[in-house]
Amino acid sequence: MFALSMALNSEQQALELINRAKNILVASRQHPTPDTISSAVACFLFLRNMGKNVDVVIPGFEIDKSPKFLPGLKDVKSQTGPIRAFKIYLDIDKTPLGELMYDVKDNKLEITVLPASGEWTSKDVKAKHGEDYYDLIIALDCPDMHTLGDLVKKHADFLYRTHVINIDCDSSNENWAQINIVNLNAVATCEVLYNLFTKWDKNLIDNDIATALLAGMISKTKSFRTQNITPKTLSVASELVAQGARRQEIVHGLWRTRSVSTLKLWGHALSRLNQDRELGLVWTALTKNDFVDTGAGDGDLDDVVSELVTYSPEAKVVALIYEPVKPGAICVSLHVKPPLTATALARTFGATGTNERAKFCLNENTPLVDGVNETINRLKETIRNF
Repeated sequence: MFALSMALNSEQQALELINRAKNILVASRQHPTPDTISSAVACFLFLRNMGKNVDVVIPGFEIDKSPKFLPGLKDVKSQTGPIRAFKIYLDIDKTPLGELMYDVKDNKLEITVLPASGEWTSKDVKAKHGEDYYDLIIALDCPDMHTLGDLVKKHADFLYRTHVINIDCDSSNENWAQINIVNLNAVATCEVLYNLFTKWDKNLIDNDIATALLAGMISKTKSFRTQNITPKTLSVASELVAQGARRQEIVHGLWRTRSVSTLKLWGHALSRLNQDRELGLVWTALTKNDFVDTGAGDGDLDDVVSELVTYSPEAKVVALIYEPVKPGAICVSLHVKPPLTATALARTFGATGTNERAKFCLNENTPLVDGVNETINRLKETIRNF
């Protein structure tokens, strides 16, 4: 790693790292929200306009479940490519190379080298890792390193030996990177990015970038209906529209494309809505027959949870318990508001996710009624002891 000037602030240090980087990895958290995806593609497009070689990865990303109108969506990957090469060295100073062959057998690479004369010994062979392909990581909407999912599970060493810029707006962010730009006054990561882009080079913000940034802000604030809206937020939104953000396309893509099957599924979920006002817990359940009757699929569940959160502003915890369309265990989608955290509340269930959202599945063959009772009783106990 190269040294950074401590006289620079975090935003200036981040720009210096970007200017020096040859290959940049933009990464975001698993279980992404539309704001998460919007921030990732906006950052990707901006860096590309800077002339940078950049890849964007969201662990477990599924393009079919993402807002179709977002520019740059086709460039998002669900996992990283090669992180670094592995090099094998053979000393041919005294024993010249005659022929080289390779083959793959039983998932093992077999390399055969024939000398022109003489022979080699094990002392003539060395192996070591090459340099990392990426020399900078920009992590978006990641309160901690573990929210990067498979990226941290499979490449933890890579994250520790590479410069990371952590950009977020979440108060639960642990400032875990070398450079942390966490703006608690912003309502969305996209708003944080807009502030950075305007300082770095406002002229690089084109119509597509403005659209992605505004989409993230509109999605995160439920079309500016949440309580944390600030005058600065509205000012940024206005500036993005002036810079070519396609607002009507965003609104249509986020909310006016709901299928009849999704709307019917909402109805089933709302008909079974329950709450514990004292604990701020709201929950509902969906059966496999609900999916069959409505023609909806698992991909519609995020919309259902989002609507439950929107129309239950007093709720601190929202749980959607459902039988999956395909045969399998009862699963639970959990959405939590600060100061509670989804990962903490659902830790005993072995959940994966973030501070805001988590998902877990119960034991196989657990009936839905028993699964609902078990989940809600344990959640109530955990909330009381939080």
